[in-house]
Amino acid sequence: MGSYKKHKGVCEKKENKIFAEGVHEGIIKFVKLTKSSSGSDMMTLLVEGKEEEGAFYNLTFSPDNIEASEDFMNYILSSIEDNGVEIPDLDFGYNKETAQFLKDKSVYIRIKQTTYKGKVDGKIEAFLNQEEFDDEEWDEELD
Repeated sequence: MGSYKKHKGVCEKKENKIFAEGVHEGIIKFVKLTKSSSGSDMMTLLVEGKEEEGAFYNLTFSPDNIEASEDFMNYILSSIEDNGVEIPDLDFGYNKETAQFLKDKSVYIRIKQTTYKGKVDGKIEAFLNQEEFDDEEWDEELD
């Protein structure tokens, strides 16, 4: 039969594509319930674009500033609603039901290019509603 050779894996390693700076349509591909470095509850969202670009967004639920967490969650929900999804009557927060609802939803995002440890990356700066997305997309076309 021959000698053993370590199997390299079935899947090819995907190249990480980054979003260009500006506004984009995306889909929340996964939501992970985790903890921040300070120990606060945190949701990590991966948003993927039409050309398989990806960017992460960390939503921290800090007990010291729960109003800010609620505001950021409402930005995400407004973006989802403006993509044609009715928002159910849920207790949106750091919980499994929220994570399940957010998964596979379309959103509008604004990307800012950042450099970390010498690598350029596209960071989600904000979730946008339809009007903000249309306004910023129009502004980009004028540049």
